[in-house]
Amino acid sequence: MLNKYFIENNMKEHLGILILSCDKNSDLWEPYFSLFWKYYNGSHQVYLGSNSASFNTDKVKVIYSGEDLDWSSSCKKILRQIPNKYILLLLEDLFITTKIDPTEITKHLKFIKKYKAKHVHLGPTPKPDKFINREMGIYEKGAPYRVNVAGYWNKEYLLSLLIDGESPWDFEIKGSYRTVNEDGFYCLEKPLFSIVHVLEKGSWLPEAVRYCKRHEVSLEIDKREILSNLTNLKSNLQECYFNLVIKIPWKLRVRIMNILRKLLISY
Repeated sequence: MLNKYFIENNMKEHLGILILSCDKNSDLWEPYFSLFWKYYNGSHQVYLGSNSASFNTDKVKVIYSGEDLDWSSSCKKILRQIPNKYILLLLEDLFITTKIDPTEITKHLKFIKKYKAKHVHLGPTPKPDKFINREMGIYEKGAPYRVNVAGYWNKEYLLSLLIDGESPWDFEIKGSYRTVNEDGFYCLEKPLFSIVHVLEKGSWLPEAVRYCKRHEVSLEIDKREILSNLTNLKSNLQECYFNLVIKIPWKLRVRIMNILRKLLISY
């Protein structure tokens, strides 16, 4: 009993890696982890969040949320079963394509503890209000999109921020509003790793299918439709537009929107 108590309390100060998923995306687990273990060789405890589907491997601890009522409710149930105080939260449809350096994770965790960070984005998207050193940027109070599902999290803070009934997209937008008066939001200057986005609305993204073929990553192609060229083009254009917009400093964007509102109201 004493040994178990020691282990659990020791884990609390260490970071755990959670790949958040659900049963309907269980076909992604094999290809996801084939790339994950190719590029990550650290010693952190790795968790997989599932509803009820099992995944047979000694390297990953599967945590079950039960019935998939909604994304945020399932996420909360999974997080409550993790003893670690700090979480690196990843998503199963974002395949990792470059090496993850465990020493960088250790360095980031030291920063999180020192500065009492609540959340750290895994790259400078959106652009931070300022860089506090060569490795970290900070998002000021009121900054939009300062909440991102993926990233480093203080687990208890993440739990306090989640509200039942929200989708991940709701959470990123509304969660950012809920944090408007809080400090503790940062981003990495250099992304921790590169990714290829695999799914769009449950369908395979053509570029992801091509990537997996080139790198001999096995996908259960027949399980899903491949996104049509037109829909894929629209999605890429929307992403380009979003990436261009968020490069504009958010305070300037707010001023522009306020001017436009006044012009439209007066018109």
